[in-house]
Amino acid sequence: MHSMIARNTLISKAGLNKILLMPHEEELYASLQTILVKFQEIKAFASEIHTETHLIKPMLKLLGYAYESKPKFFEEQIKGPDVALFASDEERVRNSSFWGTPEYYSNTLGILLLKRYGRNLEEGISGFYLEFENRIPIYQTVYLLKKTKTSWGILTDGKHWILIKKPASYETRLIDIDLEKALLENHRETLHLFYNIFSLRGLMKTLPEIIELERTGLINILKEKKTSVRNAIQGLKKKTDIFPKVIDSYRELYSDTELVATEKYLQENGIGLEKKYHAQLDSISEYNISDIAAYLFNKKGYMTGLDLEDIFLKDHSGDLSKEHLLSLKILDMTPNFGNIAAELIEGIAYLSFILPYKERNTFITEWENETSLKRYIIDRLLFGIEKSYFAYDIFHGMMRSRFKTEARNYKFGNPLIGMSLSDVPHYFDTTNQLGLFNKNPVVCLDTFKDMFKRYFSLSEKIKEDVQVREELDINLKRYTIRIRDIMDIITSTYFSKTIDNRKINDVLCNLESDESTWNHLSSQDWFIAAKGIGKRNGFFHPELEFPFLLGGAFDFIFVQPALQHIWEDTFPLAEVTKAYIKRGMPYLKSDGSMVIILEEHLENDLMLELSQSKRYEIEMKNGFMLLHKKRAGHL
Repeated sequence: MHSMIARNTLISKAGLNKILLMPHEEELYASLQTILVKFQEIKAFASEIHTETHLIKPMLKLLGYAYESKPKFFEEQIKGPDVALFASDEERVRNSSFWGTPEYYSNTLGILLLKRYGRNLEEGISGFYLEFENRIPIYQTVYLLKKTKTSWGILTDGKHWILIKKPASYETRLIDIDLEKALLENHRETLHLFYNIFSLRGLMKTLPEIIELERTGLINILKEKKTSVRNAIQGLKKKTDIFPKVIDSYRELYSDTELVATEKYLQENGIGLEKKYHAQLDSISEYNISDIAAYLFNKKGYMTGLDLEDIFLKDHSGDLSKEHLLSLKILDMTPNFGNIAAELIEGIAYLSFILPYKERNTFITEWENETSLKRYIIDRLLFGIEKSYFAYDIFHGMMRSRFKTEARNYKFGNPLIGMSLSDVPHYFDTTNQLGLFNKNPVVCLDTFKDMFKRYFSLSEKIKEDVQVREELDINLKRYTIRIRDIMDIITSTYFSKTIDNRKINDVLCNLESDESTWNHLSSQDWFIAAKGIGKRNGFFHPELEFPFLLGGAFDFIFVQPALQHIWEDTFPLAEVTKAYIKRGMPYLKSDGSMVIILEEHLENDLMLELSQSKRYEIEMKNGFMLLHKKRAGHL
């Protein structure tokens, strides 16, 4: 069964098993098989019309639908759905005269978009085609679902059948079934699943009942689990003071016997999404992990309600293009368990579909495949800082399972604690005489910045450039390690008084020393203690983790100030919001926006303070606020 179904199905294993246990209708499956076998004779030369006439429509009739299709007229190069699905012929006849209007689609059960047999449904095609037809079919279907405001969408090439549902935030692909493979392998279970999911009965009865049953069941389990999680945490806080170490230094627990024992206690009490937890629920799909983790481990700050179209596309000139959208740099300062990141990835992928290329007839293969497009967004557009190892690990696991890639630009650290390279020279005492072989640290820092800028300017494809990049990479790694140590030591002075200005100047003056000198310096107790403070508190120095900042800045910064894990103490929301603003704004472009997600109204004094600010402008939206730097002429 599983080989015929896409791995990213949102119907849970438990839900699929419920469908498999439903009564089999062998005559119907035999009829489906007959239609498929007959079509195999013409599939090699079948056009879209052949696919529709000889395969799709006979199958729709067998699936129980009343359906209606109209001539393929185009309005502004965008056609409507190929087929509108109705629950009965009476409904179809009653609404037929309103074809194409919002009223018409509001009375449909769903829409169907079809392609020629064997067409890749996740990939656009290049060539001289009408613009809309050139794009990724899965997003064509999503676009038409949004436009028609109907609940169900089916995308098919006759071979693959993809079911899409309109939820509260963005359209969700529920399941993808390969009928040809099922036919060739004589897999009756797949035909059974196909009929009970894609049929009229499936959309009207089977799926709604299973979705509701699993929703209510999961809510009940989570309520019980949430209570046990909270009780376990409260018990740990009373019994021991090591619980914060488990959360904040999650990776370190494997080297400490006492912490390993505590982790075992956490697992036994249901804290953590381990195999035991998955087996208990048995209704968690790979898409649900971040949502469930947020529900269990957050006090607040779970749902976002972002309108990404309003954020990324509104108030821009008419020259918006794919190139513009896919060149943005976005910082996620509160990734949580991946809720915001998943919404950004799905939303930006869809928005890239509805935007044109800057130049007509342009076609970038990487952007016209759903999988590679999302990977491009993760690798090139999104950056993030997560302060909890526990959330960090779950987040990266979710990204691997859902998007099949690593979120390499999402780093561990506290986004509110750290410093900038421009702050480092202030700690150097210029009255001190440098040693004979020591360089001025200011010169060293400037050299470091110049090396990075040169490194990014070199091609990864030209042989001579690659050789220079490799040489630069060695020096950059050496510089980065030492500069990070220096910045950690400086920042640690806010937590400990054992480090004085003399020691800071000592490491600054030895920034370019030989390895033996630096190793001797870094082996001293005060140096090791300072690094330990940095590790425990997650000191985060953005320019070292995101080197592109040395030559650029972020277009958007997302922050959810109310986000609070259940193991954290309550904090004043207004003060935390101001801290995020103070920390993030230096890394925002002059025309960029900080998106502050509001789960509840911020205190009136904060809103009043921001509205009166001479540095920032605010725009209040439904569920979030946009903060901009004021331009010089607006001061």
